[in-house]
Amino acid sequence: MIVIQDRLELAAVHLDRLRTLFREQYQQGAAERGLSFIDSMVSPPVRLSNGHVVLWLKWQVADAPAWWAMRAQSGQPSVAAFWNEVDSICQRRERTYLVNSDEVSASPAGEDVSGFRVAVQGHRETAQLRLRDTLSAADGEEMAGLLSAATAELPGLEMAQLSANFAPEYAAGHYTLDLLYPSGEIAATARESEAWKSRILGVMERYCDAWHALELENISAGLRRPGIVGSIKRTAYFRMLPDRVDASGHFEADLLEMPEQIPEILNWRLSRASALPWNNAECPPWTYVWEQEFESLDDLLGPYMIHPHHWAQVDRWFDPESGAQAVDVNLSHAFCLAPESVLSREAV
Repeated sequence: MIVIQDRLELAAVHLDRLRTLFREQYQQGAAERGLSFIDSMVSPPVRLSNGHVVLWLKWQVADAPAWWAMRAQSGQPSVAAFWNEVDSICQRRERTYLVNSDEVSASPAGEDVSGFRVAVQGHRETAQLRLRDTLSAADGEEMAGLLSAATAELPGLEMAQLSANFAPEYAAGHYTLDLLYPSGEIAATARESEAWKSRILGVMERYCDAWHALELENISAGLRRPGIVGSIKRTAYFRMLPDRVDASGHFEADLLEMPEQIPEILNWRLSRASALPWNNAECPPWTYVWEQEFESLDDLLGPYMIHPHHWAQVDRWFDPESGAQAVDVNLSHAFCLAPESVLSREAV
């Protein structure tokens, strides 16, 4: 059982209004999302005529899968609008998650991953390629073949990997493309080549309606399993909210603790992102790329998703209901079969 507790601090004169707001505009919708109401309490236990009070609201869900089912629906505009109205009343708010202390005592402690950290070399680019709506799966395979053949002719390129995403509806594209060059200068020269201008761009323009192309600036990387083959590579694009850039350091630290807490993350790299000259996606700029390699799809969809560090600690940065949101709810979650480990190839 997971208990969800909201702490809302506000001027005492607004308490009745806030309680009515939750009762009339939130509680039924929350129940439909699987969030069961437990109780409402106030501190201090006196009806003040001035000063501040804290409203404590307690909810529950059955387990981590039920929690994710609830969270999957919290990105609705109506939910965001409700919390915007709450924020107009409250001085501050915070949502926290509680489980039985015996569960925490029985869980393993995080692993020291300092021995797995590595430096990276070269210049890497990653892209999400989105197919045109009119194309079939066979068209996508045709594009992949043409693009793979063309990238093999790029001067100076050390590695290219193009893989179909398993669930493109969660990603910014249907394919993940990774390119590794010795340097940014060599990458720029490659983009002036005939192979790039005539063949690669021509293939993308013919088959794709958008491609999100990013240059990566490494923050931290690690390898538990150097040289793994046939892994699942997850590539996530995040966009920090403009008014929350002050939270970047804490957000990065929480992401980088994930490999300590979740041993199924075999290899990883967190990078700051900037759009490349060949990017053509019409959307606000992405600010982070978070890459991970897993042994199997089950490791990504199972232990990774249900670990409490993920849903209770990291996800609050994305959740408009948490009171700590710093990242846009519109993100890209791409995962694909990687014949070769890109993260291993770039490690020093």
